[in-house]
Amino acid sequence: MDGFPIQKTKYYKGRLYSETRFYVIKWLEQELPLISGAVLNVSAGGWEIPKLLLDKNKIIKYITYDIKVYGDGINKVDVIGDVHSMPTEWTDSWDCIINNQAMECYNNPFKAMSEMYRVLKPGGKLIIDSPFNYVWFGKGSNPESLKKKNPVKDYWRITKDGWELLTKDFSKVEIKEFGGTENSRFVYCIKAVK
Repeated sequence: MDGFPIQKTKYYKGRLYSETRFYVIKWLEQELPLISGAVLNVSAGGWEIPKLLLDKNKIIKYITYDIKVYGDGINKVDVIGDVHSMPTEWTDSWDCIINNQAMECYNNPFKAMSEMYRVLKPGGKLIIDSPFNYVWFGKGSNPESLKKKNPVKDYWRITKDGWELLTKDFSKVEIKEFGGTENSRFVYCIKAVK
């Protein structure tokens, strides 16, 4: 989430981003070119960076999946649905799931993680990140959010221990911390293998 009112001070390819989003982009630059096969971008929003960083020669299918309404805009996504109950026919279907800056917005992160795990193929990779030391940006966090027709909900800040619990069913998990201090990171970036 590149939410208000965090100041955007970091440039990436000519666009300004918050420091948190910038760390995520730098991490994705390392991870996404290694991905191959069928890729599902869950809670894709309108953010184009993940698709741009994938090696198109290695990707056989790329689908965006979201709940449709995000802030004041409507996502241009391939499939509209809820991460808490993804299509049953997707079980063991995806080589990779990308989930950027969204876990904090799910009302049930355990159910969301369970669903992402279910639809990943055995050996599939989950590339997921979420802010930690970050301002609340939900409805009422600033005057502009109160004016939005469909304000974003902001429920969670997940610690490293929380990520370990959420990814306990995966066979291999790498948790990276970026920004801030050792005890107060800006963002956690996780790569997990089913």
